[in-house]
Amino acid sequence: MAVGPELFGVKDRSDWLRSSDLTAMPMTSNDWPFTVVVILLAIVLRMVNLGAAPLWIDEYITWTMINPGPGHGFWEQFRDNVQGPLYLAVLWPTARDNLTEFAMRLPAALAGIATIPLMLRLGIELHDRRSGRWAALLLAVNPFHLWYCQEARGYAFLIFFTLAATIILVRMMVLGATYRRAVFYGVLAGLAVLSNMSALFLFAAQALGVLIFARPWSTPRWRSWLVAFGIVGLIALPWMLEATGYWYVGRLAQGGGGGLQPAGNSSLNVWVYPFTFYAFFYGFTLGPTLTELHQPDRLNLIKSSLPLLASAGFVAMALMLSGLTRLKLWLRSSILLWILVPVVILTILRLADIKTFTPRYLSALLPLFVYVAAVGLGRRPFRFAGVAGLIWLALTVWSVGNYHGNDRYARDDIRAAAHWIRAHESEGESVLVPVVSNVFGYYYEGTSRVRDFWDCPNVPDAETADRLIDERVDGATGAWLVLSRSEALDPGHYLEPALIARGALIDDQVFPGVRLLHVVHITPPAPETDAPLEVDTP
Repeated sequence: MAVGPELFGVKDRSDWLRSSDLTAMPMTSNDWPFTVVVILLAIVLRMVNLGAAPLWIDEYITWTMINPGPGHGFWEQFRDNVQGPLYLAVLWPTARDNLTEFAMRLPAALAGIATIPLMLRLGIELHDRRSGRWAALLLAVNPFHLWYCQEARGYAFLIFFTLAATIILVRMMVLGATYRRAVFYGVLAGLAVLSNMSALFLFAAQALGVLIFARPWSTPRWRSWLVAFGIVGLIALPWMLEATGYWYVGRLAQGGGGGLQPAGNSSLNVWVYPFTFYAFFYGFTLGPTLTELHQPDRLNLIKSSLPLLASAGFVAMALMLSGLTRLKLWLRSSILLWILVPVVILTILRLADIKTFTPRYLSALLPLFVYVAAVGLGRRPFRFAGVAGLIWLALTVWSVGNYHGNDRYARDDIRAAAHWIRAHESEGESVLVPVVSNVFGYYYEGTSRVRDFWDCPNVPDAETADRLIDERVDGATGAWLVLSRSEALDPGHYLEPALIARGALIDDQVFPGVRLLHVVHITPPAPETDAPLEVDTP
């Protein structure tokens, strides 16, 4: 039984695409005005407020890799960084002596801007100019892409290089696997892996797609396919070996350096799948915030936002289904395979308690979703596309507006909390920082003792909270408590009342994603005394 294109009703590989030659539709002078306008739009959205937000936990990891301290050089840091050595390599010579938030995020923003013409190219080559233009516009204003173009991590690089590699892969499948294309694909895919290891999820799916649709063993150029994926493997191998000591089972245990999930917690919330789909279209700035989604009452928040979430999700799903029905069967099957396999791999890693299931680990799939939606928007007659496009555009503009101008959706402002404590602290106080102690230490320039909770188990009850508070206050008469993303450590919110019960609450400040408490006149706990011996008397 045939397992190649014949299985899908295609007799000749040259008929796989709408155009038998991918180079039949090059960029023309008519494309450039639109392209320039869309790129300018992308520049504005990605450069505005680029350095305004404080560093977040993941960005602090980038900072530590660039600023490792005496005795640690570039090659050591480059070799040991399994989460994005390419971003480190770009920042090391350009921003190491000027580690501002703006300088650290600039490479991500530039990579995001450079992705826009690639998105246009993909749409034109796989379908038509109308779809290509929609794809470029969709990505230029995409809130998910905007979020990671303003984060000092390698996800914007990942999207850029996976998109570029995918364009080359499709050309190899349609026009033939030459050594030149194989080298280009291998290098681009390898750079994507060095941007973030999660790129391997997509390339595993693409390798499977090649086996199913291209049948390399039946072509005279099968060695080119070996070269293509062999280069990816050779580039990724050193970091894969390094990662075996990082992606170990139980890494997500509290205090294990990777997260705040209880040891052995391999549960998977089925809502992560629609949440990821929703985030790809509208980011994290339409509906409940990420901070609110960590709260115990998050279901009530979701219910209150259900009309908005359902409407936005319906529009996105309609565009995806419309686009999929317009694609040739082989391309539709390939894209679904490229989406499904990474999702399955990440699900397995989550169930094995190795990685969390978050949309950013699937960000390499973003261009596929954007492309399919663009094809759906380019559908004729334009009535459906016009209505869906207007609704989508309104929701996207709303989300982008929230991202840039609504403090409710701002990243957790640990910097503001650190500066507030510095301006209002008294000598000899303690600062208790359950989760974000590293980021807090980066911004804090005061004299109080900063106490973290990294070696602590989850807080199951008030008695445990009392003990942890007493240990970290450690005799001080005043203490601050910095609460940010502490729900996994303290799901019952026992730490806050435990501290307040020990003194007088004189300050309760709220910053984006952060609550700050200041308690003074703390009474030291009574010393433990041995119970008196009972003596029998006659």
